[in-house]
Amino acid sequence: MDQQVDERKDRIDPITGAKVDEYHETITDGGASEALVAEIFETPTYDDKESILSSILGNRLYVAIGIGILGFLLSWIFASPSIQSEYAFAGLIPLAMLGGSFYLVWDTIGRKMTVALAAAFLLMGASPFLASSVYSSSITIADGDLSSDSTEISLKIRQSGGLLAPSIESADVFVSFDGGEIWSSSLELSIDREDGYGPYGLITLQVSDFYSDNPVNGPDYTVTVEAGGSSDDYTFDSLELIRTITEVQSEASGYMGTGSDCDSDTENCVIGVILTSWIGLDALGNSRPGGMSYANYNVTATLMEEGDVAVQYPEISVINGQANWDDSNGEYGDGFVTVGDFGSELPMDGSLSAPEFDRMYISIDDFQSDGDYGCYSFVVEVSQSAPWGGSESVTHTANYQYDKAGDTESWNLVNNC
Repeated sequence: MDQQVDERKDRIDPITGAKVDEYHETITDGGASEALVAEIFETPTYDDKESILSSILGNRLYVAIGIGILGFLLSWIFASPSIQSEYAFAGLIPLAMLGGSFYLVWDTIGRKMTVALAAAFLLMGASPFLASSVYSSSITIADGDLSSDSTEISLKIRQSGGLLAPSIESADVFVSFDGGEIWSSSLELSIDREDGYGPYGLITLQVSDFYSDNPVNGPDYTVTVEAGGSSDDYTFDSLELIRTITEVQSEASGYMGTGSDCDSDTENCVIGVILTSWIGLDALGNSRPGGMSYANYNVTATLMEEGDVAVQYPEISVINGQANWDDSNGEYGDGFVTVGDFGSELPMDGSLSAPEFDRMYISIDDFQSDGDYGCYSFVVEVSQSAPWGGSESVTHTANYQYDKAGDTESWNLVNNC
């Protein structure tokens, strides 16, 4: 048979462009031999794959371009205001990648065209953030102020960036407590006010709308505001939201008189009682309850002589730290007192002065009962309406024994009557 030489194109590396081998093969007439077909479709060997990988990694220009493209794409993602507000340092990732890409390209081309190359990479890195600052904005909750009557909290919202961003008209508000969402609403919001720091808007929340329980021993109230494509969180002041009464203590102290204050056969006598209660947050051990400046509650106080009412103090209403009651023309103190700012004490004064205690006492002669010797119980009951309290009131009872031994009377605390 006649033989012929089939010369095909030289083999060229697709990555580097270098000629790898020249091709010559002798075949018989009648078409390609099985050997030729096998060579054309043969699977690259391990050495061939390693050579290709080495070629790719060895060409730093391709690596630099790939890193630069990836960094450029990531910069657009991380330029989002919502991502920047959650992950402030995320923008450093694409900038680092672009910086590495610049160095590889610059080094590969012989460290030439430095100014033009640097300008190009700076434009790549800055353009997403510039676009974000022009066309999008972010919000910040600058402050949360409690109203003078403690019923509302006003959130001061500031908007930054977004020279060409659309104006904010509403906001979605979410309040969380102890790890769970307890309230949400969509509210109107306009950046239509201004102070020394710049423009701002206000969102006002009713405390009663979201109140759940006292924020003590860990859990806090947190509000999240979403508006204009971004969001921000703010943690409320826990002291302003301690509103539920958890402990009550009561005391009826015997006020002692001497000589002419007493009957002829008595030298030292009990001429009256000084009534006091402590209402607030449960304290450790035997300590008095903690003061609550912003709580709303009602108080009833009764001094019982055996089964009879000795003193029925007028009902006391406490709103935002101000206690008020009917003083019956001075028979029951002044009719008002401020509580919670400097402790939990709520004095229940009478009409007669006890100067050594800086208090007013209620005379035994004014008791509605007989005022005889025996056991007395002083009961203080505190109730709160929803959402501050439940259906059950908080109560404390203190028991006292009123006795006489010889010419001396006594009024002592006892466990029970």
